[in-house]
Amino acid sequence: MSRCRWQGQTVGDFIECGNSQDMLHNGRLPVLFCATECPYRQNADYLSDSARLAAATSQPYRPAPRSCGTCGTVKRRTSATQFVWPYWHAGASGDEIRWSIRSVEQHYEGKALCTIVGDRPPWWRGHVIDCPRIGPTANRGFRDMLHKMHVIATHSEIQSEFVWMMDDVYLVKPVSLDELQQPRAYGWREDVSNSWQKRKSNTMRLLREAGHSNHDYATHLPHHAEKSKLADLFERFQLRSNTLLWEVLYGNVHRSRPIRPEPFFCRLLAPVSLPELRQRARLASVLNHVATGWNEPLRQYLSELLPTPATGETEDSGFRPEFRRVGRPQRKPVKRRHPSTWKCNQPQPVE
Repeated sequence: MSRCRWQGQTVGDFIECGNSQDMLHNGRLPVLFCATECPYRQNADYLSDSARLAAATSQPYRPAPRSCGTCGTVKRRTSATQFVWPYWHAGASGDEIRWSIRSVEQHYEGKALCTIVGDRPPWWRGHVIDCPRIGPTANRGFRDMLHKMHVIATHSEIQSEFVWMMDDVYLVKPVSLDELQQPRAYGWREDVSNSWQKRKSNTMRLLREAGHSNHDYATHLPHHAEKSKLADLFERFQLRSNTLLWEVLYGNVHRSRPIRPEPFFCRLLAPVSLPELRQRARLASVLNHVATGWNEPLRQYLSELLPTPATGETEDSGFRPEFRRVGRPQRKPVKRRHPSTWKCNQPQPVE
């Protein structure tokens, strides 16, 4: 029987009811009527519920444990999470990857295994899967990245699940595995202003033809991925020959509906001063910058935030990074012979 807000004392076969105004009775009702036919019986005991609420709120606050987001069970990871950086040393503006690795070891809420796929930096003695840059070919930069991603998807030293990183991505606050697994993307609009946007448009077109969504996952955020699903994308979309954006494919095929990256993510599109950098990154947990954004104030900010060397980092006293100007490479000038030496300008013999 559901509880009654007005239920009073029982007197014989009757109950003293306090709801005489609505029920229009003299204050007493038969017990049988009250238990089975009363239209004003409530489903909650308000006084008891209020007492329980007061007792619960008087206790110190304890946050609920984070869950995996699907089945509601608490995620308990005892094994290390592998963070993977595809890396080409000659293409780096400085030592960004040093601070990226430090940020993971300091701010990831769990055990982290850091792996570089590509070139070994001279100061790094940690885990490296050697993968030299591919030879000269069309779309070399895109093809080299996809080549390294195929190595990640098939190599025995990569765990079944991993977190993909870039050397210019930093965790600047404590970040959990749940937060890294949360899908984050932007809305996408057609843009063919450069080769990167053209490849993104081609990727979106193939996704639409396959019946998938068109969320823009090319956010420069860390991406949690599974090897088997990544390897499947290489087969389904022929990524060994098509230069598509793997993170856009993976997000729209294998992830649920995303949320916006901000304020969890902060991206610097130009060099900034140290005070402005601190203000911009105040609410963010992940920081990223464009290639031209790597400067001395940014390095100072990271050195203050991440003073402890990473596990695989070696001592290199006196090391200072070389801030190289990053931009589109210019063609080398071609030396040409003076026109006076051209054969067509030579005097012809008279016959």
